[in-house]
Amino acid sequence: TKTEAPAAPSQPEQPSEPAEKSTEGMKIAYFVSTMANEFHQARANAAVKYAKEKYGAEVTIIDGKSDANVMTQNVDMLSTSDFNGATLHIWEADAAKPGVLAAIEQGIAVTSFFSPLGDTGIPTYRSDEAGGSRQMGADAAKKWIEAHPDKPIVTVQLGWPDNREVKTGRTDPFVEGIESVVGAGNYTDLGCYDCSAGADAPKEALANILVTHPEVNIIYSEAGDLTPGAMAALIDAGRGKMDNGKPLTEIVCSVDCPLSEIKDIFNPNSSLKASLGLPPIGTSEAIIDLIVDVYLGKVPQVSQPAQEFFGPVQVVDAWNMTLDEVIKWYNEQFGTSYTEKDIMG
Repeated sequence: TKTEAPAAPSQPEQPSEPAEKSTEGMKIAYFVSTMANEFHQARANAAVKYAKEKYGAEVTIIDGKSDANVMTQNVDMLSTSDFNGATLHIWEADAAKPGVLAAIEQGIAVTSFFSPLGDTGIPTYRSDEAGGSRQMGADAAKKWIEAHPDKPIVTVQLGWPDNREVKTGRTDPFVEGIESVVGAGNYTDLGCYDCSAGADAPKEALANILVTHPEVNIIYSEAGDLTPGAMAALIDAGRGKMDNGKPLTEIVCSVDCPLSEIKDIFNPNSSLKASLGLPPIGTSEAIIDLIVDVYLGKVPQVSQPAQEFFGPVQVVDAWNMTLDEVIKWYNEQFGTSYTEKDIMG
C-alpha cells in the first residue's frame, strides 16, 4: 500500500528566486533519534552514499542520542548553520518548533521522518508500518488458532500508548489483524502498556501482566530495543518457548528486526516469530529524495495538514520467508555480508 500525498497547486515563481537551484554541493543535516540502533546506523550510512551519488550532496549525520533535549538543541543550531536542508527525527515537536520555523525563515528546506512535526506543516516521510503490523497480527492469530483452537486469543502490546504514529502504525493495525481472523468480540485486547522508560520497562510491565493475565498469548513488542526485556520476562516465567515451531504459551512479534531477532525467529524453539523490518536503504533514499524535492520547490515546504509520504516495510517471519531470503534481504539493506552460520551460530 503506497499513498502518494496529493501535490499542492504550484506557487507562482517569486521573481527574486534564482532561475535554477542545483543540488551539487548541497549540504543536508540528517537527524536520527539514536545511532545506537542498527536500523538508524544503516539508514544514516545509506543516506550519505545515496545523496553523494545521486545529487552530489553532502550529508552530515546528527545523532539525537535518544535524548529529546539533545534533539531540540540540534534543531536550534540549524538556523545559524550552513545547511541547505535538514531531515528531522524529533521526539518533542513543540520544543523543536521555534528552531524549525527559524530554519525555514533562513531558507533551509526542512522535512520530518516518522512523525509530522506538530503543526509546522512540514512534509513527513513514514514507513508503511500499518500494513506490516496488520499482517503480523493476522498471521499470529492464524498460527495460534491452528495450535490451540480451544484457547481464545488474549493480546497485549508493549510500547508507546500516547504516540500517534505508534498507535496508527503498530498498535491499532496489529489488533485489527487479529480481529480480521477471529472476528469482533472473539478475543481480548489488554491494550498497549507504556514502555517509554526504556529497555527495562517491558521486562517489568510484562512480568506484571504474566501474573495478572497469565492467559495472554499474542504479544506485540513495538520496538527492537524493547523485545529483549519482553523475552526475558517470558523466560523468567518459564515461557517464551515453542515446540519445534508450535506455539506453547504465546507468540511474540517485534519491530526493527535486528540480527538477534532473526536468530530467534528462525529458532523453532523460541516464541518470537515475526518482526516488522524497515529497509534502511529504501527508507534513506526516499527521505533524501523528499528533502531534495522540497529544496528544489517540487514539494511545498508547508501545507496543512502536513503531507505524509509512505514507503516500504518488510515483515520478517518464519511463516512466509526462508532464512536464506531473510539473510539476502538483510545483507542488501544493511550493506552486510552475513551467512547463515554468522546468524544462527
